[in-house]
Amino acid sequence: MTWVEKYRPKSLKNVAGNPKAVQNLLEWTLGWKEGTPSKKAVLIYGAPGTGKTSAANALAYDLDYDFIELNASDARTKGVIERIVGSAATTGTLLPGRGKIIILDEVDGIHGKSDYGGLSALKKWVKVSKQPLVLIANDPYSLPTDFRALTEMVEFRRINSRTIVRILKELCTKEGIKTDEKVLKIIATNSGGDLRSAINDLQSLSEGKKKLAIGDLEVLKMRDSRIKIFDTIRMIFKTTSIDRAREAVFDCEEDHDTIMKWIVENLPIEYTEPDDLKQAYDSLSKADVFLGRIKRRQDWSLLKYASDLMSAGVALAKKDTYKKFSRYQYPKTFITMARTKKERAVIGTIAEKMAKKCHGSKGLMEREFFNVLKTTFTKAPEAAANITSQLGFVREEIQYFAPEETAAKKIEKRAEEITAERIKRRLRSGKQVSLFEFGN
Repeated sequence: MTWVEKYRPKSLKNVAGNPKAVQNLLEWTLGWKEGTPSKKAVLIYGAPGTGKTSAANALAYDLDYDFIELNASDARTKGVIERIVGSAATTGTLLPGRGKIIILDEVDGIHGKSDYGGLSALKKWVKVSKQPLVLIANDPYSLPTDFRALTEMVEFRRINSRTIVRILKELCTKEGIKTDEKVLKIIATNSGGDLRSAINDLQSLSEGKKKLAIGDLEVLKMRDSRIKIFDTIRMIFKTTSIDRAREAVFDCEEDHDTIMKWIVENLPIEYTEPDDLKQAYDSLSKADVFLGRIKRRQDWSLLKYASDLMSAGVALAKKDTYKKFSRYQYPKTFITMARTKKERAVIGTIAEKMAKKCHGSKGLMEREFFNVLKTTFTKAPEAAANITSQLGFVREEIQYFAPEETAAKKIEKRAEEITAERIKRRLRSGKQVSLFEFGN
């Protein structure tokens, strides 16, 4: 279970970062307690991760109301709205005196063929509902003016870093994670006021650890919180609509290769039925074939086939939607690249120095000579010192071949002596000495 779900507030008093919005939401609710308010729907809006959905759910818990929820992964056509929202809006609950709240997430995303007629149907029920309607949107101004006028609008603003740090501290305490406040401040700042994003980052970084250090944050540099890759794969995995799955890939700012890696990494986390996995992997295999052909032939007309297979193909592979919360993970290739970034940079500089001296490519140097040099640097320190002197290796480059620090220091010191001796010999012989040799 994700920490976002595990620690989702069960009461409005625990919804952090937007006290004014919470108060406005409570005041609107009191109107229902006293009778039927003039505005039967509240439109909660704001940036992702500011507590909109948590507040809606917490409201239902506080009032001890039943709630019905439709989110973006569900088809929300006129027929669906009429059947689910219309029925709920005009009927009571099984228990006398117990209310009911209808929650519709991402109402600003009700559009296109997959949701044909949905907004007009919703507008009708907003006018006559006998039950509280909670509508949630990121961008309310994409909705028609006359629709907004029917609702009580409540804004949830981005959460400040201090509040996010406080919440992250509480989660670390509950999960037994030791860390420095500076680490939490970096996570909070990186989230851009998106608490959900910050919590997801903390959980991802803490996987398998009991202590978080600054060095563990390297992977965050790869992530732009504005690019909703998590939302993209969640939509593909949760929806059974071809159009919604296609839109998820089309709207994502990541390239298709990256999306593919995310889907492959997280598919077995979401899908657990063998037949579902078989069908999904079959679609991904075919998508991979098309992506390979695009690279080889530069034939971009094939992209639509790859896109449909990795989106709609995977979405329709399941017999039923999995009603569970899955913690999606960064592709292991991305994490490995982040962790080995420094090592790869060292390898690059070593190969470049060797290529200049040996008149070959960097790839050739790495393939043909690196294993030999590792043996030389561990078994023959004098030869290693001579090579270091000739190629101008620095300490971290020496340690790539001779990881033991004491051995690396000895090789470095001996290399400096060899370089000094070589310069002296040249000076005595009257030969010109390159300025670069004084630095080696």
